[in-house]
Amino acid sequence: MKTVILTLLLTAPLALASPTSTDLLRQARQADAALRNQESLNLLLQAEPLDPKNTEILCLIAKQYSQLAADARDAGKSAEEKRLDDCALGYGIRSVNSDPGNALAHATLAVCYARSSLLEGTKKKIEYSKLVRSEAERAVAIESRQDVALHVLGAWNYNMVELNPFLKKIVELIYGKFPDASLAASADYFQRASAVSPTRLMHQAALARTYAAMGEKEKARKALAAAEALRVREKEDSYLLNQARQAVTKM
Repeated sequence: MKTVILTLLLTAPLALASPTSTDLLRQARQADAALRNQESLNLLLQAEPLDPKNTEILCLIAKQYSQLAADARDAGKSAEEKRLDDCALGYGIRSVNSDPGNALAHATLAVCYARSSLLEGTKKKIEYSKLVRSEAERAVAIESRQDVALHVLGAWNYNMVELNPFLKKIVELIYGKFPDASLAASADYFQRASAVSPTRLMHQAALARTYAAMGEKEKARKALAAAEALRVREKEDSYLLNQARQAVTKM
């Protein structure tokens, strides 16, 4: 009887022990992969005070806020979208400050700037576009196979080329001159991103849209077919796939 009581006394603290930051991060990754962003965020916010300088935790928190901001956008809740984007940007900046040599941190911050620009006026959008490019380029300089950063650079080139003449004039004023940008560079970045992460739908969908803009019908259809064969892993995947389908259909 004494042995049983002693065993219970020794094991009770283990049973009551709080989860570690490692446990919470593992669960958060699983929730993120299943697109359960609020659940993932809740777990990460528990993990953060346990390991406040963990760059992966900070990056994932930024990602969850960005994903939830996209949900708010789809629901027409612009004030909530702005609040969530601000939270994402704050954590994106913190992730870079915690580890300036971390490629994922710079890629995350590039995405946060890109998302934050959506609700800004024209001048602020273009100012943010400079930060988007610079953070993505830093990420690639640190890690040439950082696929999110490569995707961001592909999107940056595409968006610059597709600007209307009025906005291009504003870009010239803010940048000093119109920056080097081309659809060929956009396609190259998306191809590189796809080579790094061939199962990521967003890369192939964006590539299909770029090829469509270039008038490369066969390449566009092939990239679209490749995208349609992949599983949706991010909330942006469905949006980008729809854009690609529309672009290819209009060719």
